[in-house]
Amino acid sequence: MTNKSKSGLLAMLVFSLLIGVTGVFAQSQASTGQITGVVSDSTGAVVPNATIKAVNNSTGAEKTTTTSDAGIYQFILLQPGTYTVSASGSGFEELTKEAVVNVGRTVDVNFELGVGGVSAVVEITGEEVQTTQSVPDAVLSDSAISNLPINGRRFQDLATLTPTAQVDPQRGQISISGQRGINANINVDGADFNQPFFGGIRGGERSNSAFTLPQEAVREFNIVSAGYSAEFGRSTGGVINVVTKSGGNSLSGSAFYLIRPEEAARAHDYADAIAQSLPSTIDATLAPTQHQFGGSIGGPIVEDRWFYFGSYEQQRVRAPRQVLYRNRLDVNTGTLTPAQLDVYNLYQSLEVPFTQTNDAYAGLARIDGNFGGGNNFNFRFNYSRNNAQNAVTTGEFSVDPTTNRSLLTNGTEKNRNYAFVGQLVSSFSANLINEFRGQYAREDRPRLANAEVALVSSTYGDIGTRSFMPTTQFDTRIQIADALTYLKGNHTFKFGGDFNQIHADQLFGFNQFGNYNIFDNNDGRLLNVLSNVPNADAPFGRFDNTFATFRQQIGNLEAAYTVYEVSAFAQDSWRVTPRFTVNYGLRVEQQYNPEPELGNDALIDIVQSASFPIRGGRGFDPTQIVDSGWQWGPRAGFAWDPFGDGKTVVRGFAGLYYARTPMLLLAGPFNNFRGTPGDLSIQFPFSIPGTFDQAAFDAANPQYTALVGFGVRPDTVYRHFAVLGIDLNQFQLTNMPGLTAGQLGDISSAIIAASPGAPTSPLGFFTGVQPIGFDEDYKNPKSLQFGIGLEREVARNLTLGFDYSHINTVYLQRNKDINLPVPILLDPSLDPAQRPYFGIVRGRGLPGSVPLRQRPVPELGSLQIRESSGRSLYRAFTFRTRYNASWLRLNTYYVYSTSFSDDDNERSAGGTTYDNVFNLIPEYNY
Repeated sequence: MTNKSKSGLLAMLVFSLLIGVTGVFAQSQASTGQITGVVSDSTGAVVPNATIKAVNNSTGAEKTTTTSDAGIYQFILLQPGTYTVSASGSGFEELTKEAVVNVGRTVDVNFELGVGGVSAVVEITGEEVQTTQSVPDAVLSDSAISNLPINGRRFQDLATLTPTAQVDPQRGQISISGQRGINANINVDGADFNQPFFGGIRGGERSNSAFTLPQEAVREFNIVSAGYSAEFGRSTGGVINVVTKSGGNSLSGSAFYLIRPEEAARAHDYADAIAQSLPSTIDATLAPTQHQFGGSIGGPIVEDRWFYFGSYEQQRVRAPRQVLYRNRLDVNTGTLTPAQLDVYNLYQSLEVPFTQTNDAYAGLARIDGNFGGGNNFNFRFNYSRNNAQNAVTTGEFSVDPTTNRSLLTNGTEKNRNYAFVGQLVSSFSANLINEFRGQYAREDRPRLANAEVALVSSTYGDIGTRSFMPTTQFDTRIQIADALTYLKGNHTFKFGGDFNQIHADQLFGFNQFGNYNIFDNNDGRLLNVLSNVPNADAPFGRFDNTFATFRQQIGNLEAAYTVYEVSAFAQDSWRVTPRFTVNYGLRVEQQYNPEPELGNDALIDIVQSASFPIRGGRGFDPTQIVDSGWQWGPRAGFAWDPFGDGKTVVRGFAGLYYARTPMLLLAGPFNNFRGTPGDLSIQFPFSIPGTFDQAAFDAANPQYTALVGFGVRPDTVYRHFAVLGIDLNQFQLTNMPGLTAGQLGDISSAIIAASPGAPTSPLGFFTGVQPIGFDEDYKNPKSLQFGIGLEREVARNLTLGFDYSHINTVYLQRNKDINLPVPILLDPSLDPAQRPYFGIVRGRGLPGSVPLRQRPVPELGSLQIRESSGRSLYRAFTFRTRYNASWLRLNTYYVYSTSFSDDDNERSAGGTTYDNVFNLIPEYNY
């Protein structure tokens, strides 16, 4: 973060303190709900100055207000639950109603006061038409969460029962309104519950397999799929607001034990096809037995004053799994040589059964205090832990019980979360209420390897340590939030903002122990290259083929940095008339990113002075990671009850919305340009200069000639190791050697020393690295959203409706390799498909007459830049039906949507997904 940025942050904090507000989710709709209504007499005339009282039936908390000159009243910041609401006025009999308050919703409780008569009690469920809300939403209530069957007891999975919400296929996070799963926003009790490093919900990809919050502690949650108000932010799609349970005046509790027996699982056609494709010796256990158990308890400490609640859940899973190199199954072993058969038998010997575990533990404790007069306090602590042996994943899902990675390649996934969250609501008067919230949260994610040996990757599968393991990562979040609400006449003014300090620390690097690669669809040739016996495809044995490569990490794996997030908002909900409500507001937020750590001046200079064709001849400046800049998000919406009977609403909304950038995307740009980088790998065989003198090389490297003889060009992986006197034929594929940074330098120096007059690389030892940078004009994702809808109660308890949503998103992250020449087309006889040919490597099968081409900076491999040039367009019609009776609650939805984009990665830390970086237009499609 630059000095200018720091000054801006300081000014923002001073501004926040002066106006007494901070908090993106420190608002009524994040963890609470509202009651509003109109009080009239039997003639329909409004009743001003009527007295309205709302009492929480569980805790006895009481609030009192009066109606405005238009007969309108409002209660805000109400904890979800059942309330007794009463209205009385001079000359009128008191009338009482029961109202159910849901998180994020406004319950309309209207009163028609009569003269004299008998007081009546009417129940309002909270599921009625929301005549004052300008956006559609969906609420999962306590009864739904408790009774609906759900595999895994992860509350977020219930979100998929709501319209436009689904699980994204790449990272397993909840995608709302066609947006990337990491670009949604989730909070619990008003506090941020997002994984700041990887994106998505707390737990990151581990949350797909284990709960991070006890489901028994979740009271309900609300999903706003689009068009949310200015008090919310950091999502280009929707928001999910979760409320945990609290104790009350009555002692209550629960206990459960769930078992999902393997024998009761029924496979679908796809799973059956997988089972049938497996050898008969493998037991296809697609859905292993799962045990889950736990409970909760809550009650009073001091009646009507202090309450407690606690819950605990545990999960135990043991899944039989099997290593299987499927590509091996088609090999005719009768045609193999003894050397090839040795390699084949090694892969077969590694096809062993193993047990994958998935044990999870989660607990929550909460204290609530009611001080009277609308003043209350709550404090929550939650903890979760996950231990999963032989369960390494990168977020993908698979029903296949087999893997083409050896048990050596697997490891243990661990995850630990804990958070302290406190909230204080202070009612200075019936019309002026302040809510303060604070949070400290930490997540640790170690990933431990079963073995620490070099990785051998081939067409069959993997042997050795996974390329990115072992690794450790932790992050912390400090959040301070406050909001001030002022009720004036028919207006509800709200001002707020928040401050987040997020720190991440990781030890991470690819190819830590070395990575051998050979991919060939010809089984005989593949086995020859993997063999330790000289043959026609590998004259000196193991990896003696120009298509084999080796990568080795040269960094120290370290990266530790801090991101700051700040925001402020102002909004008004104006009930222009009892039948027409306008919601409008403005939100501003910024993400302050760290400054990159530098020191490798040669690398910095060469990319700054380069001429990259994809950039119009410009170079690239890696010395900055830009902040997001101030992101201004105006928003407006309306809700109209055309008949004034509370049974119909016409609504619409429009606004600008922004998402955050996960800290993982900053790691490479932050550490790749240091003198000692965090995560950079060298790949060889190194290129051999045109002036290479074989005789001079042989004379200077007797250890090399001792292995391969004289006159042998050092242009394969085997021969590079031979320069150091290392004979790869002496090692098993399960224990191949890695190299130190010094040894890599010795190989490079030996080749350069035998190449008189060859231009020397200014990068020296760093020649051939593949750094990652951050675009100088990078921006956080932004979406333009608008929509319109209609909802009508057509019969008692039956509501029908439809909505249209339009979300156009720009500045989506993509990785772009800028170190590429302009592609050419080959002769149709060589490539009938006429695909763009870059020529960095010559594809197998192409003749030697097809030229190899240089990168714009030949001293480097790929140079991937994190850009914000992706875009998407989501349009959806949602048809909804709701039936709500004492014996049945039914919600049905039908969504017809289209989603276009030109880059579908969820959050890609490396790699590219396009066909031609110089022409991305064809990428824009479904």
